[in-house]
Amino acid sequence: MVFEIIEETNILMNGFQKKLKTRFNIDFSLHNKTEDERIYIINKERINTIPVQDNAFLKILEEFETLNYPIKIKTDYKGHFMEIYDHENWTIEWDKKADELIEELGDLENAKEIKANYFEIIKDQELFTKNKFKEAYWNLFFFNPPIDNVNVSDIGTTLDWNIKAIGSIPCVGRTAILNPGSKVTIIAFDSTQRVTPNIIEVLKPKIKTDVRWDEQRVKLHTELHFDTIEKKVKKKTAYFNFSIKDVVSYTEEIIINLKN
Repeated sequence: MVFEIIEETNILMNGFQKKLKTRFNIDFSLHNKTEDERIYIINKERINTIPVQDNAFLKILEEFETLNYPIKIKTDYKGHFMEIYDHENWTIEWDKKADELIEELGDLENAKEIKANYFEIIKDQELFTKNKFKEAYWNLFFFNPPIDNVNVSDIGTTLDWNIKAIGSIPCVGRTAILNPGSKVTIIAFDSTQRVTPNIIEVLKPKIKTDVRWDEQRVKLHTELHFDTIEKKVKKKTAYFNFSIKDVVSYTEEIIINLKN
């Protein structure tokens, strides 16, 4: 299956505005299947990229991240992520490809040092996996929330969301079916979450105005469009919003579409 991913991030901080938009394809192919587990091969195809200007560090880092693919992952039969499959051999192959890339680039300034630092992350499977789930599309792709029982008030689902350059926040919310009985069922997850201490700690020095931190909230809405006839996920979307007066505004929108 091939999915098109569209990501758009808008950031406003103390009058400085930044907009990021990327589009790429993900090829998600079944490699092996057992009764309880699935192994998939994920490939990433860049469709268009915004030039990284003349920043050698960002250029080489982007190239090293590209070498993450193809990658194998293991899920349970319901599609919940379990682990990076055959991680040790994957890191060996990545190391070889990274050395070849450095040679092709003519030993770009600081490339070996950047590679060494990056390799320290990816060789630690737990740390590498944690970093992958900071990527919005990866996080949403493997998010398959259970349907909540509306008669039980003390349950909920948590989706950790990474706010770029600020930190991650656990968004606790409820899940519901918006259109029961339809051919394409829409399963929605909604969270209105109080800003956590780790986010406040990072933002406080950056904001010059007085803020009632106990009143600040983030909002997250996701949707999963599932074709009940074909038994396929057709689309996933997420919209994340966090704002403080006219000082801080952070929004992310992600769309994952199954291509025909």
